[in-house]
Amino acid sequence: MNHSTTKESSNLWGNILDEIQTKIGMRQYNLWFKNTHLISFDNESLSIGVPNQFVQTKISDSFKPLIIDSIKNITGITPSINLLVGNYRNSQICHKKVADLIKSEKPLDQQSDFISKRTLLLENYVVGGCNRLAYAAALEISKPGPVAFNTLFVHGSIGVGKTHLLQGIWNRLKAESNAISAVYMPAENWTNEFVYSLKGGRLESFRKKYRGVDIFLVDDVHFLANKNGVQEEFIHTFNTLHSLSKRIVFASDAHPRLMNQLKESLVSRFMSGMIAKIEQPGLNTALQILRSKVVNARKRIPDNVLEFISEKFNDSVRSMESAITTVQAYANINKVKIDLQLASEALSELYNNRKSVTLKDIEDVVVKHYNVPHNDIQSGNKSKNVALARQICMYLAKVLTESSYQEIGRYFGNKRHTTAIFAINKVKEKMNSNVEFRSRIENLIRIIKKQ
Repeated sequence: MNHSTTKESSNLWGNILDEIQTKIGMRQYNLWFKNTHLISFDNESLSIGVPNQFVQTKISDSFKPLIIDSIKNITGITPSINLLVGNYRNSQICHKKVADLIKSEKPLDQQSDFISKRTLLLENYVVGGCNRLAYAAALEISKPGPVAFNTLFVHGSIGVGKTHLLQGIWNRLKAESNAISAVYMPAENWTNEFVYSLKGGRLESFRKKYRGVDIFLVDDVHFLANKNGVQEEFIHTFNTLHSLSKRIVFASDAHPRLMNQLKESLVSRFMSGMIAKIEQPGLNTALQILRSKVVNARKRIPDNVLEFISEKFNDSVRSMESAITTVQAYANINKVKIDLQLASEALSELYNNRKSVTLKDIEDVVVKHYNVPHNDIQSGNKSKNVALARQICMYLAKVLTESSYQEIGRYFGNKRHTTAIFAINKVKEKMNSNVEFRSRIENLIRIIKKQ
């Protein structure tokens, strides 16, 4: 039996939701399942669209077995469950839609599928120390006339505002002149269209379409990893646009050098222009972002609640937006005003379940990355590789934990607190002078936080 997102599939998901509601009650159902929708379903997997990251986390942690049991009761099969954040009703490319896109040689005709319905403008992008360079680069590459660079690569962890910048560039260019051929799309969708073009014998039409644009903006280019044929086509598209001095903008969750399974020739092209990192927002920037989101959406949330959210969820803009959504849903369901107590209650399970980073977590990741034994980190071994790994451990411990200098020095080799301070400053200096080293440290931080 093969299901698709047709009326039959929608009815199936409706039946599954009915069963879930009877088991968890109306209140829990409204909070976590009311705004979900079916994306696709076949014998092997069920893809469900959810409104935000917090709902995704909650369903994944608490309700996946219930969903699987309900599907098995209704269909007799046990598929894997995929929970996808976003409005995939519009952005998911099905076979017919891809074929329609391939037939069109005008890239401008497809943009509404990928550009957010809530207009993301450079004018409403909140700028702070975490994103100032990336924002300045976006302004430069989106201005009319000659620009300082034609290729821009923006990178940063999930939910820090990369998509906002890319769509802001697209919106500004389209506002300047509707005659500009500007394409914005995720790398996954570009890949899908290329594959269908190749299979359907329409490759020349595909190439004409994307190699003739004025500006090419591609999000999530890390999706190209481990897809050699797709990468090769992407390189040729890049080469054509670059030779014509067209503007090219990419976004990824990692620096080009830290993306595994990419052709060196593609990495070199990603690095051929301006590279800008977006850091996680600090508390002040996070609070400014929250205030702007509330004002733009005309939401009434007290400032002390926004401060609470910015302190607890400032790891990404998306996390903060999801926290606001969760608090509002909680208030609407319970028909009460939003205050600090309600926000704390609505979000307590989410921030209390965040795993605290330990010194051992840091040590485990660093020794694996630098291939040094645990015993050497804990000893007086002063060889160059071990000493560097130990210094990095101390720096990460200060950044990711509440440990004192004394505790850090004692754990990593029974050193004095002055040794820990020296090591941490040494790593900071190297990060400021060596971009590749800084990227490596930032990658270690991401790995440790994901554990």
